[in-house]
Amino acid sequence: MYDSDDHKIVSKLLDHFGEAESLRLGFLGKDDNATLYVSAKGLGYLLDVLAADLDTLQAAYAAGYDQGYTQARDGY
Repeated sequence: MYDSDDHKIVSKLLDHFGEAESLRLGFLGKDDNATLYVSAKGLGYLLDVLAADLDTLQAAYAAGYDQGYTQARDGY
C-alpha cells in the first residue's frame, strides 16, 4: 500500500542525510523489493530532533536526558 505521508518522511530523511547515511544510521530500511521505508528511529529523529529545532548535539543530548528523566520519575 502506498502512503504519501511515508514518501514525504523518506524524502525528508534523504534530503538531510542521503540514502547511504540514512540506512547506516537505521533511520531508513529496505524491504525485499528494495523499497525504502522509515524506521521508528527515523521517525523519532524527525519528531524529536528536527521538529524541535535542535541544531546541536548538545541540545539533542539535553532534550533526551530531560525526556528520560521525566519518564523515569513518572514511572514510564
